[in-house]
Amino acid sequence: MVHSHLNRNISRVFVGRQQELAEFSAALDDAMSGQGRLAMLAGEPGIGKTRTAQELAMMAEGRGTQVHWGRCYEELGTPPYWAWVQTMRSYIEQASTEQLAADMGPGASYIAEIVPEIRGKLQELTTPPSLEPEQARFRLFDSITTFLKNAAHRQPLMLVLDDLHWADQSSLLLLEFVAREIETSRILLVGAYRDVEVSRRHPLSQTLGALVREKLFYRVQLQGLTQQEVTEFVQGNVGITLTPEAAGVMHERTDGNPFFISELTRKVPSENIYNRRPGVGQHHSQRCSRWHRWATYPKPSRLPVRHPGPSAEGGIQATGTKPGSGQKSDRE
Repeated sequence: MVHSHLNRNISRVFVGRQQELAEFSAALDDAMSGQGRLAMLAGEPGIGKTRTAQELAMMAEGRGTQVHWGRCYEELGTPPYWAWVQTMRSYIEQASTEQLAADMGPGASYIAEIVPEIRGKLQELTTPPSLEPEQARFRLFDSITTFLKNAAHRQPLMLVLDDLHWADQSSLLLLEFVAREIETSRILLVGAYRDVEVSRRHPLSQTLGALVREKLFYRVQLQGLTQQEVTEFVQGNVGITLTPEAAGVMHERTDGNPFFISELTRKVPSENIYNRRPGVGQHHSQRCSRWHRWATYPKPSRLPVRHPGPSAEGGIQATGTKPGSGQKSDRE
């Protein structure tokens, strides 16, 4: 089951990404045949990483794969292994006591140290022996890996770890450990991260550098939608049919980023986006006037680290200046 809290942002239609989905589909096929895979989905904020992963998750479920989600958080106080804990909680909620005991085996007591919900179903668990920190971590990693492999033996398994650029060091070390142990298992690990936030010194960069040499590693870079896909996206999600001119300007000003497209269509008055609807006629001068007002909206800013300056606040600006003009944009 796809974790319900991650369904809230699913667009009404999914546009493009056919090549990316084909690559993920191949990785899924490999995993289902017993060749574990690790697939990384990279891209800038708003480019559609989570939405693409959701589409892949629905594809996997349609092929009989169980899917569990975890998301990393930036906030202070987030417990270690948080994304992993969420995936295991999701599994625990669905598993019977007998199934959980069989899949976790003697390692259940170690896993319960970070997922206490296990003790609610396996009430006779004992407290694991006291070990040195390095030994305790190895026992935990090995127990989690064995559990996942056992669960995948019962039914193919897909785990999605979203926002890995915010992952804590412990979660990344566990990812490295698990990835190296699933080569002959029916497991597909999918990670999503903002590549613009991962510098050479970023912890995730170290993890990717360690894993890229592994045979099971895939990396897919998401780019912006094409102009035609922008037209389809707006039509499917907003119900507005863009003229070729409007689609071209929207594509140029958003670089095909779905989040920015959504923000632009939300903030720009609908009458300033020319609708080509049956039975609705407009005088050429009226269309040109409205198109001019809409086309001069400021281009969406990107991340401050990429576009420094007073306009790099992120998101879409409803008011502002025309690029390079220093003048207020022409709007109603």
